[in-house]
Amino acid sequence: MIDEPFRVGTSMNEQNQTLLPKEVFDSLAILNRGSESVRAVLMAEDNRFSRALEDLQRLSINEKIPIAIVGGLGAIRYGYPAATQDIDIAVAQNQLAKLILSAPRYGFKILWESLSGWHTLTHGEVEINIVPEGGKARKTAPTCIPSPQILGVQQGLDYALLPGWMELKISSGRQKDRAHVVEVMKKTDENALTLARNHLVSVHQNYVQIFDQLYEDAKAEIDQENERGAPPV
Repeated sequence: MIDEPFRVGTSMNEQNQTLLPKEVFDSLAILNRGSESVRAVLMAEDNRFSRALEDLQRLSINEKIPIAIVGGLGAIRYGYPAATQDIDIAVAQNQLAKLILSAPRYGFKILWESLSGWHTLTHGEVEINIVPEGGKARKTAPTCIPSPQILGVQQGLDYALLPGWMELKISSGRQKDRAHVVEVMKKTDENALTLARNHLVSVHQNYVQIFDQLYEDAKAEIDQENERGAPPV
């Protein structure tokens, strides 16, 4: 399960507000808010994302619903601090009705209930998107969404393992998701990437081909960054 968060204060220094032009301060405030998802994952900061994750964890444990965190938060977890404004979670098909029924008791509101299981919840100002087992990331995807257990989450709330996270990102067909995979590849050791590729071999050959191309893209970007003397992150 995800670690219990520690508390970190992040409010801007009020004195700085008086020293900055209003436009600059407003821009900083927007950036600060936009990066809350990153700080929730990397620093366990107490903010709207960490509070939503805490209540998801309570729900998953108390109701015995395994929940796998996928999407943008997974990218942050695996090394690419891309700010995201929502939480994507994979849920087993036979647990969807139970989740919808129990969610309001844990501070969630049902924003949209889909016949196909792609429900949308809210927790305060955070949107939670349900990625249902058996659904498809896109209509033309050759495979269906796996269960949280196959993604590596047997109980409670936790991040999908890297191979399953990459599978979902690749299956979506979106350029943004493929860019996330490239950035994560740049931060991941070869052994972990080999395990991810071996997993995709067992899923679908199309995903292997896409993985190999993204891997080449990642290596090319690393080489280019090294040539330019980019500072290590």
